Amino acid sequence: MHTNREVVKMLFSKTLVPTARENPRGISDQSVAKLARAGFVVPDQESRRLELLPMGFMLWKKVISVVSDLARESGFQVVSFDDLGKGSDSISGKIVTSYRHLPLSFIGGDVKKLDAAGFAADKELSKEVRDAFIAIAAQTAGMAGLKVFFGESEGGEVTYASVPCEKGSWHGRGGFVCNSCSWCGDESSPLSLPEAPSGGDAPLEEVETPGADTIAELCRQLGTEPRETLKTMFYAAGTGDAKEIVAVLARGDHQINDVKLSQVLGGKDVRFADPLEIREAVGDLAGYLGPVGLPGSIRVIADRHVEGCRRLVAGANRPGFHIMNVCWGRDFEARLVADIVSVDESFPCPSCGASISPANIATVASARIGKGASQLSFQDDAGHSCLATRWEGSISMDPLVLAIAGGEKTPSGFAPLDVNVVIASMRNDDAVGLAHLIAEKLEDRGLKVLIDDRDERAGVKFSDAELLGIPVTIVAGRESAERVVEVWQPDGTRGEMPADAAIERAVRWVR
Repeated sequence: MHTNREVVKMLFSKTLVPTARENPRGISDQSVAKLARAGFVVPDQESRRLELLPMGFMLWKKVISVVSDLARESGFQVVSFDDLGKGSDSISGKIVTSYRHLPLSFIGGDVKKLDAAGFAADKELSKEVRDAFIAIAAQTAGMAGLKVFFGESEGGEVTYASVPCEKGSWHGRGGFVCNSCSWCGDESSPLSLPEAPSGGDAPLEEVETPGADTIAELCRQLGTEPRETLKTMFYAAGTGDAKEIVAVLARGDHQINDVKLSQVLGGKDVRFADPLEIREAVGDLAGYLGPVGLPGSIRVIADRHVEGCRRLVAGANRPGFHIMNVCWGRDFEARLVADIVSVDESFPCPSCGASISPANIATVASARIGKGASQLSFQDDAGHSCLATRWEGSISMDPLVLAIAGGEKTPSGFAPLDVNVVIASMRNDDAVGLAHLIAEKLEDRGLKVLIDDRDERAGVKFSDAELLGIPVTIVAGRESAERVVEVWQPDGTRGEMPADAAIERAVRWVR
C-alpha cells in the first residue's frame, strides 16, 4: 500500500523530463519552445499538437483544477460524460420540471479541452450564465497576471475571452484590442452604430472620370476623400440554381466583410460575382457601377455607414463617368441595411468608443446561445409550460496553459510542483540526507516536491532548475553538514539560510 507521501514525492531520476539547451527547430511559438526545452511537452510543428510528458500533464491538470474550483464556486456541475452535450441534455430532461431547477449548467472534458453546456429559463438568463462561464476562464488567466480581453461575434450570440500573445503563436490570430477598455475583436467583429451623417443635398452632377476604376484614382481626379465615395460591389450568394446576384454598397474607405455578408444573407456562401454574371445582371461596367438606376430585380444591401449619407460620389453606370452629390433616399435606397464592413484601426472601440490597435490574441474560451429551440420544458412561476434556453461553450486548455506558463517562471498557483530540492552532488551523503529530510517535511506541510537526485554535474541541475520554473528551489550543497542550504525565491533572488528557515519560507511563499 502506498502512502500519500510516496505518491506526492517525485524523483527526477525516475521521471521523464528530457530537458534541452536549445529551442527545437522550426517552432515559432516561444511558449511552446520554452515548455519543450523544459521537457514538459513534445511539439509537432506540422499539426501544432502538443504531446504532454509527465511534467506537462501535471501542469495542464493543475490549471484544470483551478478552472474546476472556480466553476464549482459559480454553481457549475463538474462532471465526466463521454459526450457532455448529450449527457447534459439527458440529465437535465430527467431533473428539470420547474423554473426553480434552473439554471442548470455542466462542465467537463479532458486535459486539452473543457466543454460546458446548460439551460436557463430564458435567453437573457442564458446569456448571464454563458458570460459567467467565460468569466471563469478570464479569472483563471487573471490569477496568473494576464490581461484578458473580451469579444463578440455573430451579432452578440457568441462571446469569447482572449489573451495577448506573441507573433508566431500557434493559437494566436491577428485582431484588434481597445486602448482603453478590455474589448477585443477581429475583422468580422460587430461594430457599434455609426453617427448620423450630416450635410445637405445638392443636385446630381455627372462628371467624366477616364480611367478612374479604383477608389484611389477617383479621389485623385476629383480631389475628394475615400469616405466621400460610394462603391457598389456585386456578389453571387448561394450556389447552383439557387444563386442570387446582389449589389452591396459600402463607403469607399471601408472593406466589405464576407463573413458578415454571409451572416446577413442567412449563412449563404458569398463570392465576388464574375464578369459574365455582372454583365448579365447590369451590363459590363466594372469600376463605374453605382446604385442610381439599377434594375429593380437587383437586391441592394447597404452597410450601416451608407444609410442617410449625402453628397457621395458613385459610379454613373456608364464607362468613364461618375455621379457627384448622390444622396440616400433621394437617389437610391437599399432593401437591407446591416453591419457588413471589416473592422480596422479607423473604427472606434464598439464598447467604449476609444481608439483600437492591431494585436495578436489567442482565444482561450468561447460560448454561445444554442442554435434552434431546445426540447427542455419546465413550468414557470405562473404554472405555464415553457421551453428553456440552451447555451454551450468550451475552454481551450493549450492556449490558456501556454499563456500562463509561457513566461520566465510559472506563477506559484499554477506550477505543477511547489519546490525543487536539488542535491548538488550525489557523492555528498550529508546533502543527500538533508535533501530527503527537507522534502519529507515539505510534503508533510502539503507541498508537492521534486527531488533532483540525478548523478549529474551541479551546473546541469541548476540549468534544468531554471528551465523547470518551479516557484521555489532549495539546493543542498557543500554546507549541508551545517544544515545550511541555498534558496531560490519566487521573485528570483537567491541566498543561504538554515534548512528549517528555508522550509518555513517555502511554505509561506507557495501558499
